[in-house]
Amino acid sequence: MNWAEERIKDIKEHPGDHRHTYEKLQACCTKGGVIYMEVMDAHSKYVNLGTNGGVKCDTTEGPCSCGGWH
Repeated sequence: MNWAEERIKDIKEHPGDHRHTYEKLQACCTKGGVIYMEVMDAHSKYVNLGTNGGVKCDTTEGPCSCGGWH
């Protein structure tokens, strides 16, 4: 299992540990200076942060995948 797969598994198993601000979301999804978009997408898929206009959120504060700013 590679790093991204392990991180996604952790997000699925421990979604409460992955309630991040935008800055911390980026840090959670980055390894070796590369942002892994599949890991970022897993946050909105598995971490229940609500929705905006039917689009799931991925941050608690800052710019969000829903198109809003929290």
